[in-house]
Amino acid sequence: MLASSSSAAMTMHALSVRLSGKRLYIADLARRLEAMEDGATPMNALAYRLYAKRMAAAMNGYPPGLLAAQLGRAHPSVLQAIESRQFEMARALGGTGAKRAAVVTAALLRHLERQRRAAR
Repeated sequence: MLASSSSAAMTMHALSVRLSGKRLYIADLARRLEAMEDGATPMNALAYRLYAKRMAAAMNGYPPGLLAAQLGRAHPSVLQAIESRQFEMARALGGTGAKRAAVVTAALLRHLERQRRAAR
């Protein structure tokens, strides 16, 4: 029993260390992206895309809720990346404004369809 709990503790520690390293890497990439967005660093499209892709890759396997709690306030780009990933996977928005966004989107699509028909 003691060996089993010791093994589990070591596994949890290893997971914590791995996630800590990932978190630092994600935070660094987010800082670089946000510096370009804010104008603190000159915008470089190639570097921006590279940082964004690396951040998305680093986020694989990291629990989104935990990542949002740890980095979301300091780095809005992390929250945007989490939301984008969730949208890509679910093909729908989540959260408090999702229902309203769906209603507005449906109304906009109906309006565009009416305009398209009227133009014929």
